[in-house]
Amino acid sequence: MKWYRMSKKSSDYFAGGWTFVKHRDYIIEATRLADVDIDFSKTDSLIILANPDAEAIEYGPAFAAIRRNGITLDGNYISNGATSAYDLNNWKSIWLNHEVSHTLGLVDLYAFTQSDSANLYDNLRYTGEFSYMGFSSYESNAPSLFAFERWNLGWIDDSQIKCLKDAKSTELISPVQTSGGVKAVVIPISRTKAVVIESRRAIGIDKNITKSGALVYVVDSSIQSGQGPIKVFPSDVSSDPSYLKAPRALGESVTTEGITVKVIKSDSTGDTVEITKS
Repeated sequence: MKWYRMSKKSSDYFAGGWTFVKHRDYIIEATRLADVDIDFSKTDSLIILANPDAEAIEYGPAFAAIRRNGITLDGNYISNGATSAYDLNNWKSIWLNHEVSHTLGLVDLYAFTQSDSANLYDNLRYTGEFSYMGFSSYESNAPSLFAFERWNLGWIDDSQIKCLKDAKSTELISPVQTSGGVKAVVIPISRTKAVVIESRRAIGIDKNITKSGALVYVVDSSIQSGQGPIKVFPSDVSSDPSYLKAPRALGESVTTEGITVKVIKSDSTGDTVEITKS
């Protein structure tokens, strides 16, 4: 590892918060310094680490350029990446998972705007602690990506996704954290919206999940990042602000978008659900 010294104080770069242009200029200066030692001709994305003691740079966002507004290094056009900041001290290494996943196309699942100032979990009102694209912290009990996100990244094969059109169906869904089996059932609602069902277990980085079962959520591609493109159900912020009770256990059910999902069997192989369209 090699550190490069920038030309200004850290407070000069972040003063007033990031704008796209300020952030891009910061990245351009940093990469030009590193270009002496690094060949960027085959680089697809950039990760720039700031000194974690630089308190003046409060947060480090993802960088995503459109309309050819990115940067060119060694003849290579680069349109995405991320920069770290002082908040890296809180998020630690899972910050990298979150930001790199942005460069792969995933969106933010936490709320950009405040709805209830009295609710400490207000910015998690869409997905609670599920997915590190929502709650990017090792304090999360369920930071694994949703099956739908994994499918978008190509980590789950099309053959492991079941798309239903029938009025009634019974399906076995294997835990998202294990290999093999059907990983999600998708029920289309409209051209942009679908109900998705997956199975969650206390495995791996989700080891602290307090309730296992079938997790039901709605995906709507017409909703922008930070405004609820994925919403977990049931979602009761008053009694379960982090949605840790959202997975449906044996005998439990949930209805959303005219779709009722009931768990009729649950064991180590996953959750068998009965799906009914009203």
